[in-house]
Amino acid sequence: MKLTQQQLEAHLWGAANILRGKTAGQDYKNYILSLMFYKRLCDQWENEADEAIAEQERQQGRLFTDAEKAVFRARGAHRFNIPKGCRWGDVREASVNLGEVLTSAMWAVADANSELRGVFTVDWNQPAPDGSGRPLIPNEVVHALVQHFNTHDLSNASVPPDILGRAYEYLIKQFADDAGAKAGEFFTPPEVVDTLVRCLEPQPGDTLYDPTCGSGGMLVHAADYLRECGHHATAAQYFGQEMNWGNAAIGKINSVLHGLEAQIAAGASTITDPSFRDNLGKPRKFSLVLANFPFSDEFWWLKPELQTDDKKKKDRLKKEVFSKEGYKDPFGRFGRGTAFKAPPAGYGDYAFILHILASLTDAGRAGIVCPQGVLFRGQPEVEEETGEFDADGNPKIKRRKADDEHLIRKALLEARLIDAVISLPLNVFYGAGVPACLLLLNKQRPPERHDQVLLVYAARHYRELSNKNELRPQDVMRMLVHVQAYGDAARVPALVAQHSQRIREQISAREHDEVERLEAESADWAERLDKLGPQIADTLAKLAKLTVKSEQTKTKKALDMLQAQRDRAAAKIGERDEKIAEARRRAEDDRRDVDQVGAELVALYGDPDELLKQARVVGMAEIAENEYNLNIPRYVDTFEPEPRVGVKDALSGLYAAEAALADADQELSKLLKAVGYAE
Repeated sequence: MKLTQQQLEAHLWGAANILRGKTAGQDYKNYILSLMFYKRLCDQWENEADEAIAEQERQQGRLFTDAEKAVFRARGAHRFNIPKGCRWGDVREASVNLGEVLTSAMWAVADANSELRGVFTVDWNQPAPDGSGRPLIPNEVVHALVQHFNTHDLSNASVPPDILGRAYEYLIKQFADDAGAKAGEFFTPPEVVDTLVRCLEPQPGDTLYDPTCGSGGMLVHAADYLRECGHHATAAQYFGQEMNWGNAAIGKINSVLHGLEAQIAAGASTITDPSFRDNLGKPRKFSLVLANFPFSDEFWWLKPELQTDDKKKKDRLKKEVFSKEGYKDPFGRFGRGTAFKAPPAGYGDYAFILHILASLTDAGRAGIVCPQGVLFRGQPEVEEETGEFDADGNPKIKRRKADDEHLIRKALLEARLIDAVISLPLNVFYGAGVPACLLLLNKQRPPERHDQVLLVYAARHYRELSNKNELRPQDVMRMLVHVQAYGDAARVPALVAQHSQRIREQISAREHDEVERLEAESADWAERLDKLGPQIADTLAKLAKLTVKSEQTKTKKALDMLQAQRDRAAAKIGERDEKIAEARRRAEDDRRDVDQVGAELVALYGDPDELLKQARVVGMAEIAENEYNLNIPRYVDTFEPEPRVGVKDALSGLYAAEAALADADQELSKLLKAVGYAE
């Protein structure tokens, strides 16, 4: 039976519910994702064997015996090798020490396939921390998970790769919602990724690199964009590095499921140990870089294994890697002998930015998520009064050196590498409460843009959710039109038409997916409700015929239980219907807003004063006058005026407030009299 994407998502999230709370923290996501992938590999291995046997039988005009099938199955051609004794059936048949059996099977599969090294990082047989020798995840829980996954075939015969890939991304998103602040380590909101990918517009032949790739979402979205443009995902090459082994494993699985054939290196810091290097040991060059690095990493200069709580050890290591000129970078990305100062020890943002710049080809481009501090932190060189006076009574002056971050930003701007900056709404990232922006770098900018920088203020437009803010499709459209028009009003109508059509289709597709998902998640309740109706009717009919009191009491008790189950099921279906109605209302609002935003953008580019409130192309001379400070409010009118209130409305409000005050005075007097404090 073919599974829909929504049925698969409900099935996978059901597995997560079985394991939640039975591992340390958010580790359960790695267990579920790796188990799903292992089941997929095994099911597809069996499917490939079945298809090959069926083809041989067709060619030979006869049916194979079971013995012949077993021989052919073992030696047939497979995408991945699943060793004998390590297949899903072997795990399913185990009854004791299931965690040990499962772990051994997974690791054997990884050893048999070089492409899968590092994919299975969890130990299902890990002992509990109390020293009892019992496994952290009890045998019965592992058994329940195996039985849960056993209910559906995950091979191509039941689940096409594109559906499985989208379901996997959905699962990662659900884990991110569940993890809250910690999700920022492995997940970037897809709306932000989509904006960056569409700003860079990957093309066949590109090499794409994410130096802090987490679960690989940016690489996957870039591949999706290529498919959308009519190309195969492998028309480009994909590379990523991720320090966290567990997150890298998720990223590798994501890559395999989406058919990217990405190279993802794990376990080392991109700054201290970049994995992709050229023949000279320098960072390898890529045509496109997408990144969301850890914001303001205080110990960016330390290898992961040296990041301990020992302050003395850190201070000693700091002296070893920093000189008077700054960080001693062995890869020539910044510091002595380069065009850029070394970043300060306490803020790693420019370390990542300069690594990205060093990883770009001569015509390379980058889209980076950054804290807005990179736009303005650091002061230029200034002269200050010391508070002392010379012999003639004149104040003594001392020269204060420019801060390193100011000098790096100035060098980037003077080299004409910064193409555009987009400020984002607050709280759109998991666990990052600081204001963020998108930084677009281009090493070969068009001549007409050479001495300009586009600044976009996109912080006003978002959807407010209960625990974070979300960029809507129409908010993404605003940013894309500003970036792709780059101040050219003549291009805006065509861009609005292009994006409006695509985004309306995207909104409708998301609406359909959400409704289907809600219906799939509540399918068991709906089935239960359908069955309970006839059962209740039969019980009522039976009760009406009974004359013996004891039988009546027994039947009435059964009826009460059935009615309670019906009420609970009906409540669940009611909740589903409310959510479906809300999803449809939200989609309709978004579709309407797309049209309104499109009309607003066209009008905006005909009114320079209004355009100044959202975007502006700024010349380098003005940026130099502002001492290379890129804080967007310096250039774009971000002031939010108070809403105008008419005199009549103001007087009405005043009269209402005075009346309310008089009523409160009277009530207070009554209370005081009641307790004897007033006459």
